[in-house]
Amino acid sequence: MLPPFRHLASSLDLQGAFAQLSRRGIAGGSLDESLRQLTSATGRMLNIERVSLWGLTAQHASLECIDLYELSRNRHSVGVTLHAARYPEYFQALERGEPIVADDAMKHPSTQAFTEDYLLMNGISAVINSPIHVNGELQGVLCIERVGPHSAWTSVQRLFAHSVANLVSLALLQHQLLQTEEELRDANRLRLALFSGVRDAILISDANTGHILDANPQAEKLFGRQLQQLLGILQSELHAAGNSLDIRELLAQIKSDGAAIRSEVVNRDGEVIPVEIVGREVELEKGRRILQGVFRPLAVIGPPDP
Repeated sequence: MLPPFRHLASSLDLQGAFAQLSRRGIAGGSLDESLRQLTSATGRMLNIERVSLWGLTAQHASLECIDLYELSRNRHSVGVTLHAARYPEYFQALERGEPIVADDAMKHPSTQAFTEDYLLMNGISAVINSPIHVNGELQGVLCIERVGPHSAWTSVQRLFAHSVANLVSLALLQHQLLQTEEELRDANRLRLALFSGVRDAILISDANTGHILDANPQAEKLFGRQLQQLLGILQSELHAAGNSLDIRELLAQIKSDGAAIRSEVVNRDGEVIPVEIVGREVELEKGRRILQGVFRPLAVIGPPDP
């Protein structure tokens, strides 16, 4: 059984309905389910037969129906595509960013091109189309479509349509943020697995200053220092006297031949350890550069037994 909704007749109704819709529309669950809740609740609150959400494809070449809710049938459907080449006036109006409010959709300059192959086929007489933006970019449109005799949309209906479009934008933004957070978690998990799982010691240093930014567990073992004791010190401080390479020298050698560099490092107990260093310079966002240095201890052959 459908949950009860009070039809909108005044601005007070609008405030209560928007609060109710906010709770129902984006209260967790999958993005698809949130959008279906928004379309169905909007149709029942406005007592409007058709409420749909459309997503803009790459290069804004077409709109694809993400969800269509039909009130009389209480059903959701997808699959219709509208091409910009077929309806240029409509797509141009969407790009301008203003809602398209057509009291008579067959006569409105932005929607009359839909008359034969969309409006008449579905018995649609009047529409409100509210653009959906995410981070300032046009992503799609919310369509509210009256079936039957056309009549003028009220200010409450127009304002509510705009509010629902904003809720859709919020739902899409939340979904993007959750996806980004999950991708970052996956990337960090992969980084930790790769960083911690290798057999060699790895130091990440600032390519401009030489200060150590990160180190893996093998580096802690090689240098006899915990991560917090390595962070912030100059990489050159870990080399033995006479073998110290500052960051500029190390980068120069890496760029000149790309081969492994032999040096000696000193651990916390003063033990000198011969190592082979392989470095790689990486440029991050905003031009920041880091140096990834891989330190591999070399076997020391002692004097033969007497």
